Amino acid sequence: MDKELINLFTEKVDDGRYSLQVVIIKTQDGINLYLGGGELSHLGSIAISTPRESLTGDGSISCTTSVYNCISHKDDALAVPLAEEICKKSNQTVVVTAGVHIEKATQEEIARLQTNFINLKKRILETLKI
Repeated sequence: MDKELINLFTEKVDDGRYSLQVVIIKTQDGINLYLGGGELSHLGSIAISTPRESLTGDGSISCTTSVYNCISHKDDALAVPLAEEICKKSNQTVVVTAGVHIEKATQEEIARLQTNFINLKKRILETLKI
C-alpha cells in the first residue's frame, strides 16, 4: 500500500485571547505549518529550515534557517524555534508561517503566550511522532 501523499493535522491551546492554533501539513518529504492566534491571526513571518549535518562534525542534524518578516512584525520569535526544532528532529525541510497578535501586549501577556507556545509545540511533536 502506498504511503499517503499528504497528512493534515490541527492542534490548539485554548486560552481565550491567548489561544494558539496550528495547522500542520505533512508531506512525504517536508512539513508546512501555519501558527496563528491571539486577537488576530495573520501572516507576519515565515521561517524555512533545511536540515544539514551539524558543523560540529559529530554526525548530528542541524539546520540552516531563512526568515522573512513582514514590516513591523516579530512573529519570527515563534516561527524560527518551531521550524528549527521540527527540522532537526524530522530531518526534513520545514516551513512555518506565523501570525499571532495581542494589541499593546504587556510582558505578562507575552509570557502567557510563550507558555502556550511551549505547550502547543509539545503537542505538535507528539502529533508528528518525532
